[in-house]
Amino acid sequence: MKDDERSDRPTSRTDDNIVAVEKIVKDDRNVTSRLIADTLGTPKTVVLRILREDLKKRKLCSRFVPHALTQDQMDERVAACQDLLNIINGDKNFLDKVITGDERRCFAYDPETKRQSSE
Repeated sequence: MKDDERSDRPTSRTDDNIVAVEKIVKDDRNVTSRLIADTLGTPKTVVLRILREDLKKRKLCSRFVPHALTQDQMDERVAACQDLLNIINGDKNFLDKVITGDERRCFAYDPETKRQSSE
């Protein structure tokens, strides 16, 4: 008894999809894999595999680091720093009034259960 030959399973990991994923990532580097999968109509696992294996991309959390500031954001930072310098130059004892401390967090209550601590 012999089995019939299986036809190759259709795969969404084609050269066209690899190029499409690369273009989407170049246009918006903060795009999610779910959005890419919905846009291309391919499974999310295939998109993740293309990103990792074909495009050599890694998942990094860059939420707190401003990589590329707009001109308005840069101008706002300069203005804030200049305001602070003007305050310091106007009041020589300004830095004596600043209170610093360590980074410990103090909570108003101690949670009794795990559920309370997650809320």
